[in-house]
Amino acid sequence: MPVRVGPSGRRSVSVEVQVPGPPTRVWAAIATPEGISSWFVPTTFALNPNGTPNQITFTFTPTHTDTVTVTTWQPPQQFVVQSPNFIPNGPPVTTEWTIQERSHETCTVRIEHRLRADSDRWDGYLNGAESGWPAFFDNLAAYLDER
Repeated sequence: MPVRVGPSGRRSVSVEVQVPGPPTRVWAAIATPEGISSWFVPTTFALNPNGTPNQITFTFTPTHTDTVTVTTWQPPQQFVVQSPNFIPNGPPVTTEWTIQERSHETCTVRIEHRLRADSDRWDGYLNGAESGWPAFFDNLAAYLDER
């Protein structure tokens, strides 16, 4: 799917998948360090004093990590993060994760990456992120099937 461009310069891509499990189980798979590390990449959470995450660090390789700031945390439906380093020397990228219950035993997981830019200079990064998710979604579905 091509990058969507809004009138304000907001550029975005989104991907979604249906997975087995109720929202609380799906949330545990994507919004806890143990869960997301099992199917995506090794991930750690830094917590606020109230126990909610304020930063999440994704370790893609030993020399490539991305530490993001959590801007929204609404279990078990949504969290939003801001990444200043998603694109080297590029604009910050916001990533929104949402879970929507479809039936008692299935949910849709949707991930949207968005940024603001006045040209298509960064679209390749958005397209790359979009094209990478299907393989990880296969991992997520398999992980949830085992639970």
